[in-house]
Amino acid sequence: MNSSGDFHERILRLERSNRLLKMILSVCFCIAAVVVLGGAASTAPKIIEAQKIIMKDTAGNERGELFVTDKAWGLVLFNKNQTKAASIFVAPEANGIFLDDSNGNIRQSFTSDLSRSDWNIFRPGSDTPQFGITDNEQGTGLTFRDRANGERISMGVSAKGSGLTLSDENGQIKAAVTGTELGFASFSGNGELQWAPGWDKFSPEEKATMKKFMPKLPN
Repeated sequence: MNSSGDFHERILRLERSNRLLKMILSVCFCIAAVVVLGGAASTAPKIIEAQKIIMKDTAGNERGELFVTDKAWGLVLFNKNQTKAASIFVAPEANGIFLDDSNGNIRQSFTSDLSRSDWNIFRPGSDTPQFGITDNEQGTGLTFRDRANGERISMGVSAKGSGLTLSDENGQIKAAVTGTELGFASFSGNGELQWAPGWDKFSPEEKATMKKFMPKLPN
């Protein structure tokens, strides 16, 4: 009976030792894994050098590019149909942002350089903005164009004063309001000054020189 009891006790001690050994080995394995992973993380590159990085979705479709060339660098994003959706660029001459619609037609642009900033809104397929704001060395101006890209309304402030002009479908100024001596004036089809307040009191020479009071609006 004693031999049987001693044998049973030895078995229990062996099982306890095995469990302890397994626990110690598990802890050692975890510690080793942490050390290995920590070492791998510390050696991971912190800087990635490339001239182009292409971004793709899970289906492998290209959705964007980070690019660098000698002339410009920036980011381009694409629509679902692979047309251009938006882009931002930096260049030695100017920086800008372009926004396109879902068909890839340019709709808005924002550009700036050392002497000028522009915000333009385009209709689909037009290379000329239907609405534009410009700020440059001459002053600040705003322009509206019709669907035929003709300039119809212009207003602005420059060193010569402030002004608002209304033009016909041919781009000919028909009326103007200014913050100068001229005040308000209307023009004939050939661009000649036709009427202004007190027009009857002006001499022919004065009428011929009235247009010089028109402020030069920023382009």
